[in-house]
Amino acid sequence: MPRPPLLSSVLASAALALAALAASVLAPTMALAADAPPAIAWTVETVDGAQGAGRPNFSYAVDPGATLTDTMRVTNTGATALDLAVYAADAYTTPSGNIDLNTTDAPSVDAGTWVVADVAALSLQPGQQADVAFTVTVPADAAPGDHSAGLITSFRGGESTDTIDVDRRLGTRVTVRVSGEIAPAVAVQNVTTTYSPSWNPFEPGTLVLSYRLANTGNTLLSGTDASTAAGPFGAFAAASAPLVLSEVIPGSSIDVVREIPIAPWGWVSGTVAVQPEAIGLGAQPLAAVTHEYGVVAVPWTLLIAFSVIGVAVVVVWLVRRRRRAEPSDPQREQVGDVGARARGDDAT
Repeated sequence: MPRPPLLSSVLASAALALAALAASVLAPTMALAADAPPAIAWTVETVDGAQGAGRPNFSYAVDPGATLTDTMRVTNTGATALDLAVYAADAYTTPSGNIDLNTTDAPSVDAGTWVVADVAALSLQPGQQADVAFTVTVPADAAPGDHSAGLITSFRGGESTDTIDVDRRLGTRVTVRVSGEIAPAVAVQNVTTTYSPSWNPFEPGTLVLSYRLANTGNTLLSGTDASTAAGPFGAFAAASAPLVLSEVIPGSSIDVVREIPIAPWGWVSGTVAVQPEAIGLGAQPLAAVTHEYGVVAVPWTLLIAFSVIGVAVVVVWLVRRRRRAEPSDPQREQVGDVGARARGDDAT
């Protein structure tokens, strides 16, 4: 039985009122949840002083045997108290191009041993901050060039089951340029090439170049990859857009992968070309580093298509030839002769 119009109108108004009331009650709760700080969070930053102001990280140019002091500020931006360990460790570049720091399971042997914080631990309440002073002591026999480390704050806490110990680390880089002969150098290693043709025989395939870029010098390095590819005798040259490579710490290396679209000309050759550049103090471009390569690039999909067409043509030709070569049916010939004689007798 349908409701009276007045009753329907009253019910609709009541529903709207309840919805508005729920929205007004839930909105502040949702806003508070969105604005609430995370339970565990903190920041680290440099402190302005005699060593510099407005610095993104710590960087020094010193002589062997030098000693200096500086300060890092740590702020608890989370909602719970924090107990942080403070220590230094060597820095390195990962194969993927990220800057990472040694863990406590990998003892430092370089600049990570030069940096010592005045405190080994911090306890901070929510919103509280503390300045951590530290000392950098450069050995008298330190090798010239860039030495990289990080000053780390570490929070160890269990997961919800308290069966997994999680180490959350946050730190800032410390780079020490020791005076002496600066010798930036880079090497292209382990070059491999593969060619993947397109499924469409009329579209170019993909040449994949993979290599390792190793910093074999004593300064921080970056660079630009401008690798090229071409068909036989240098024809039909192709190249991807130049790629700015990650910063590489001395002694580290990164893995680089480039993809260049090029048609399968049977043989594709080219050059892995890296234009390195020393960064930091006294930054300067260096001579380009190149490596020649060559790879078979066969248009397999096109060959398969031609093969299928060729096989079909041969099959059709063989079938037709067999039909033409088949002997005539004797019974059919005999019936034909009888019919011909009968027509001859009628004519006479």
